[in-house]
Amino acid sequence: MLKKLKKDFFGYVGLILIHSSTFPTIIANIVGTSSDLPPLNMILLLFFGLSFYLVDAIKKGLIVYIISNLIGIFSQLTLLAILVFGG
Repeated sequence: MLKKLKKDFFGYVGLILIHSSTFPTIIANIVGTSSDLPPLNMILLLFFGLSFYLVDAIKKGLIVYIISNLIGIFSQLTLLAILVFGG
């Protein structure tokens, strides 16, 4: 398992960096310190793009990308829920 983590180290670091960009917006809206959200079309395009990437990653068995895409989809769904239901 440690060999696998070493092999995919850069993928996991990229995963953390990419997805940490949406967490401040999500947290700020949940806590109530901000009401700024990305536009709906951006959220939907990212959601569907990540969904297609997820299907491709599952077909190829790329675990790092499966995890990354699932985190991204969850983040986009959270932003969408905040936007629709008024967080």
